[in-house]
Amino acid sequence: LSVYGDELKLEIQFYPPQPYLGFPPNVTTDLPRGTTIYHVTKEFEGAVVGRLGHTVTALAKGQTADKRLRINIIMPHYSHLNELYPHEDFAKLSIDVQDGYGNWAKVTFSVRRINWNFTDSSDHSTLRRHHVYLIGRAIDFYPFTLAFRTTNSLDIHSTQRGLPREWKDIYFCKAAAELIIYLNEIPETSLFSPSDSRGVDIVHLHGATNALVLDFVRQLGQKDLKNPSPAIVYTLHNYFEEPLYSNSIRNLGKFMNLTNRSNLAKHIHGRQFHPSAFAIDNSQAVTLVSESKAREMVEDSLDFKAKELIIPSILDRATTGHWIGITNGINFNRFNPFDNLMLLESNSNFPKNIDAFDDALLFAESIGESSQDLVTESKQNARKYLIKEGLLNEEDLDRHMLLYVGKLQYHKGLDFFTPIAEIITKHGAKFIIMGQHDNYPISYLQRIKSKYPDNIIIIDDLEFQSTWEVLYRAATDIQFVSSPTESFELAVAEALLFGATVISTEAGRLSEILVNKTHRHMTDGYNSYLFETNNRRSTEGLQEALTIALKDCDRFDVSSQEKEKFLRGLIKDALRLSWNRRGGPIEKYTKVYNLAMSQAQKELSVNVLYEED
Repeated sequence: LSVYGDELKLEIQFYPPQPYLGFPPNVTTDLPRGTTIYHVTKEFEGAVVGRLGHTVTALAKGQTADKRLRINIIMPHYSHLNELYPHEDFAKLSIDVQDGYGNWAKVTFSVRRINWNFTDSSDHSTLRRHHVYLIGRAIDFYPFTLAFRTTNSLDIHSTQRGLPREWKDIYFCKAAAELIIYLNEIPETSLFSPSDSRGVDIVHLHGATNALVLDFVRQLGQKDLKNPSPAIVYTLHNYFEEPLYSNSIRNLGKFMNLTNRSNLAKHIHGRQFHPSAFAIDNSQAVTLVSESKAREMVEDSLDFKAKELIIPSILDRATTGHWIGITNGINFNRFNPFDNLMLLESNSNFPKNIDAFDDALLFAESIGESSQDLVTESKQNARKYLIKEGLLNEEDLDRHMLLYVGKLQYHKGLDFFTPIAEIITKHGAKFIIMGQHDNYPISYLQRIKSKYPDNIIIIDDLEFQSTWEVLYRAATDIQFVSSPTESFELAVAEALLFGATVISTEAGRLSEILVNKTHRHMTDGYNSYLFETNNRRSTEGLQEALTIALKDCDRFDVSSQEKEKFLRGLIKDALRLSWNRRGGPIEKYTKVYNLAMSQAQKELSVNVLYEED
């Protein structure tokens, strides 16, 4: 028996492996022209604090290149967005919520709309309009009048006194569902549109906090046969945290009538309802943001905290080909070493001549007199700027730098920090630890820093991190990416994009992009140093990998031309993971939508047959 908190008790289970099918063989990318996609998310564009928001933003932007699709976003109306984007009144809607006396009351809210425009050229005839719908706080029903009050992006997941987070989450889910039903009844197609008038074809839910939208859409729209409910896709962005997200039955009952809702019982543990597992069971298609982890969950019985909450549902969906892993593309909206404003201001932006670079000319000229823009110079300028700002020491200009970026969690591999610090200090290098507070005590890190004060920097202030992270990335030689989670592939791609080799566990061997240095005499053709973690010598393996990486840095110090060539190879490896590449994530999500719409049509046909009987 495993116990997680006061409410959740699970009997540990072993699940026999089964084949990972991926897409059924008959699924294509063919979608009707004008297919409408509505992404439901808490984070997007000007309101992003984590990887989920960056992923949704990159996905939606990539999808706008497909002229068959109409891409829309449904998100909370955070107050700080008023200063960032012009928006217009769209609708005034209402939902039923129980008041303090247990009576159902109408809660009215406004929906505002941002016209989200993209064009690929100066030819404005190619401009295509997409919409961002902003769900506002309640107009006159306390405490929902407090919802979504923010001063900046860092506030979007904070709570206001008087409004519990669960209430805010469920309020958004029900309001978003009401908007979806409204949009499905009143399609927004122009009179002169070349495509047929369409309502809502696909609702794409991102993350566990939005999973209840699925149930509210079904409940609110179940009697409308003229406008059947849209197909729903649920994407799991974090399999460590999302399954554990829950709503108390008491809070759930404030927003929905729980009478005759036996379909919820499977996902109730103690007094808590787990919406992620519910969405996996009930959506038309389910995706995970890592193909390797989606496969591992099914074929290798991947072990993680409270897996019993979702693995049975995942295995059920996998048997029919409705469990799909899609590895994210590299996200230039999150970090762009070529055009980032901070890098431009510090003369640290990377040159864009990655493909047009002349290797022969590089070796024919001296580095100091090179006629070509160099990555090595940009990385050196990043260090100089950090030194100028007092964020590195003068002696750090010529030191080798190792970077860790991520949450400060036990499963992120932080237990390796002590042996890393020992090797870093032995070689006179620098270790930058940049992360968000979580379940790993910051006091442990402070102890390591106090032992090696000249070799370790800890950055745990999110505002500072959001400002300076891009410069630390540009200045780094090596990045430690240990966590074998669903975001692993993207994390290593970001490291390579900034010209840093990767230190990682054997999980990296599943990567599409990492090439391990398998023996000491390799001088090129690799981008990572991988070590085993399944035995007592894992610490030794890490230290050996890091030692080899630092010695390679020493070797490149002797030949700047070889270093330049090597760095450009790392960047090219990262650029291969673009969102819109052939067979890439944009194409795969289009296939998921095709799969979901086909499944919804089958379910509708079955339901109609039952009703006729």
